[in-house]
Amino acid sequence: MNAPPILPVRAAIGHTDLIGAIAGKHARARLVEAAAALPPGPWLGLDFDGIDMVSASAAREAFLVDLPAHLHERGTLPVLLALNKASLEEVVFAAQALRLPIVVADGLADGEPAGLRILGELDSKLRLTLSIVSRLGEADAKTAFDEAKDDSTGVTAWNNRLSSLAGMRLLKERKSGKTKYYSLTLRGLVDGN
Repeated sequence: MNAPPILPVRAAIGHTDLIGAIAGKHARARLVEAAAALPPGPWLGLDFDGIDMVSASAAREAFLVDLPAHLHERGTLPVLLALNKASLEEVVFAAQALRLPIVVADGLADGEPAGLRILGELDSKLRLTLSIVSRLGEADAKTAFDEAKDDSTGVTAWNNRLSSLAGMRLLKERKSGKTKYYSLTLRGLVDGN
């Protein structure tokens, strides 16, 4: 079995804490460089083991905006690992202020993130869409529309929701003919919510 794709944050930034916007900006460059050196994949664990504190302003600058954009270009979902309670509260505060969803895991099991949760901001319709895809395993817009039994929106709205979630890398996409099918990037992604 291959080693899980993990970026040790402490080793990348060379510090045990990440406090303040300036520290976050310095850390961002190091994290982007370290992430670029890793092979692309569906997810990348940002391991905060050994980091005593992450402030909201540092999180915003270091890994909530630019790093996910860099990873999304590669088709990769960032997953935050081993954040202590105080740091997690700060990171969630920053994500909510930016109206961003973040994926947090309690740890790894068999090389995959376990205890997954989506924190921060994610619209209730998008959460419903994730739940439907999780329940079905894979869905296209028509299947999601039929499963939701919601006559107030059409298939196009469901296509837009699925596409939006794929853009966030919460779903992965495959195409068969003209139809796009979506499934969870990581099993258990919805279960932790």
